[in-house]
Amino acid sequence: MELQAWIHSLGFCKEGEEKLQAACKAYDHAAQAPHWQKLYQNGKENEGIQELRAALAPDEDGMKMLACMLHCALYRTGALYADRGIPKEIFTETMRFLPRFVNAHAAAYGTPAFTWDRWFYRQLSLKEFRIGPLEYEMTEEGEERRISLHIPAGADLSPGVLYPSLRRARSFFAAFFPAYADAGMYCSSWMLSPALKELLPRSSRILAFQSLFTLSDWDRESDACLDWIFPRRDMPLGELAENTSLQKKAKAFLLSGGKIGWAQGKLKDPV
Repeated sequence: MELQAWIHSLGFCKEGEEKLQAACKAYDHAAQAPHWQKLYQNGKENEGIQELRAALAPDEDGMKMLACMLHCALYRTGALYADRGIPKEIFTETMRFLPRFVNAHAAAYGTPAFTWDRWFYRQLSLKEFRIGPLEYEMTEEGEERRISLHIPAGADLSPGVLYPSLRRARSFFAAFFPAYADAGMYCSSWMLSPALKELLPRSSRILAFQSLFTLSDWDRESDACLDWIFPRRDMPLGELAENTSLQKKAKAFLLSGGKIGWAQGKLKDPV
């Protein structure tokens, strides 16, 4: 598929796609090869990101970087998927990480921008995959291989969708990355915070999700939850959005001195 058609198929907002298509036309992928090739080399990913930022500057909205990463995704990562026989639908869903964040920035700030270059090398280098509602990242903690679970905005956490995703992920890693076939699954998220039991009803899907994990750490002082509960956090607590029931409850809780924080847990027995 041609790059322009593929970009259109991913689902960028209209303004985001227009800006991105323009950036792609002016972008020289071969000239940046010494830098983007490092995104595929363990231990050199951050070096590659820094070099690309310098080479592509000025790039205030990140569209030049996004043009680079989309070239990498279609022409390099796509080939790596094909070599391993990984289904195309997993490739497509994994790459939709990009429009999700560009579109979210447009909704929150009124203009599209790409600000997640520091993360996306994981998807490019076949370290992270979206399977159903969750993203699964292969990581290491000392000598232990782990699979880190990430929860995209708007993910359907109902049991009928979540449980098959977890089972499919086990089959996926056994088939394509057997070293991780039996790796423990961990999640680090505001969604595991014990404080949510004070905010959400017992029927909450978030509470059902966190019940699947054995809690190992809870940083009560972290304010990272603001990045995920609210569309933007660059404002006083009293001015945070109240567009959803969760936002209303979380805002009132935080204003009263409550702490949501950030927690980590390990998935219990297989679902």
